[in-house]
Amino acid sequence: MAFPTLADAPEVPLDPDGTLEDCVLRSPFDAGYVQTRARFTRARRSWGLNWPAMTDADVAILRAYEQTTLVNGSQAFTWTHPVSSASYTVQLTGPIKYARHDAGTTVSFVLQEV
Repeated sequence: MAFPTLADAPEVPLDPDGTLEDCVLRSPFDAGYVQTRARFTRARRSWGLNWPAMTDADVAILRAYEQTTLVNGSQAFTWTHPVSSASYTVQLTGPIKYARHDAGTTVSFVLQEV
């Protein structure tokens, strides 16, 4: 399933490569040394998306998509990066945040590679 088409793209700048998660385990010792090792074999990328003034129509589309298609954010989906046009299989890291104000609704959420 693909992310819905919205009237406006998220606020830029939006890092095309995303942010890599910290996948290193660190064990400090009393003498001041730190032992490290990889926790995972691959680091997942994440992107923070923000719309400063989303229209009511787009908010309704996004709420319906989150609640029905994504089953309140538990399902993975295909997202196309608006700058690089690369496609990624991602999921929400938490609930979508909506904040209503005079100019529209501020919407923000974080996507993470599956």
